[in-house]
Amino acid sequence: ADHTPRTLIRVRPGDSLWAIAEDRVGLRASVVELIDYWHQIYDHNSDAIGPDPDLILPGQLLELPPTG
Repeated sequence: ADHTPRTLIRVRPGDSLWAIAEDRVGLRASVVELIDYWHQIYDHNSDAIGPDPDLILPGQLLELPPTG
């Protein structure tokens, strides 16, 4: 069984997947790492987010995939 703790965050007004990825992987991450991670967040939550990854809504709960 997978015992990795899930990381859930609630979207706040003004949030974007990019900003959430930046918060999560840190400012030292390369642009490539950031792009990769925000795509992972989207893939992980595409059912909740829908077809447009730029359209996330305040109050939505997103599950963040593990980093590293």
